[in-house]
Amino acid sequence: MRSVFLILVLTLFPISHATTATAAGYCPSQKDGKCPQKKKISKKRSDFTEVQRAKFMESARAICTKKYGASSRVHRLDYAKWTVICEPPGY
Repeated sequence: MRSVFLILVLTLFPISHATTATAAGYCPSQKDGKCPQKKKISKKRSDFTEVQRAKFMESARAICTKKYGASSRVHRLDYAKWTVICEPPGY
């Protein structure tokens, strides 16, 4: 009897997902109700200043020196993947 009543109630009053879900981008804990946006991580060379690029290159040289020795060079500094590609000595 209880299951029949439950089925009858669920068929008469369907619970839609749209009515129970909150709107996208709405955060009730925030003062204005808007969710904070995530900050974009720079992924292009042009997003950095010349001084920042020089510091990246210094750290890339240190990585290559540690990995292959003092005569190694930086082949490429990939800003999108945050990787350093080194040239081993002798190339």
